[in-house]
Amino acid sequence: MPLDTDPTSPGMDSYVSVADADVYHAAYGHADWGGKTLAERETALRSATQYLDARYRFRGEPDQPQQALAWPRRSYPWPERRVVAATCELAWRALANPLFSDVAPIGVRQETIGPMTTVYAVGSGDGQVRYALVDQLLRELVLGGLNRRLERV
Repeated sequence: MPLDTDPTSPGMDSYVSVADADVYHAAYGHADWGGKTLAERETALRSATQYLDARYRFRGEPDQPQQALAWPRRSYPWPERRVVAATCELAWRALANPLFSDVAPIGVRQETIGPMTTVYAVGSGDGQVRYALVDQLLRELVLGGLNRRLERV
């Protein structure tokens, strides 16, 4: 099934077309992107879009109440170049590894050596991999902590 990148479509499932992603990845030297099948690239773009919508809370309101995805947003141009770049970066990473991992339970480990006992958590935390480039691309578009800077006064 081909990607639906039409923001007015209730079936929109990717922020970026394969053709646009091909141009992006060629410009950034991601040669392995072009070596994948069309189906693999479409799946990666769908996964990247799903990750963006699940992971980030964006500023503003959706442009249309019935739209399938978080973008486009009111007061922001579409296509929003930073969302396109973030989608392409995540799609490239999705070809190698899942973007989300299942969460391993956090266990408690206790060690006693002589009179001292140490208790600490063992596990993977929230199971979310952070993608620094994607966070930076989206920092001005998201609500909350990614765009705040703390300073001591």
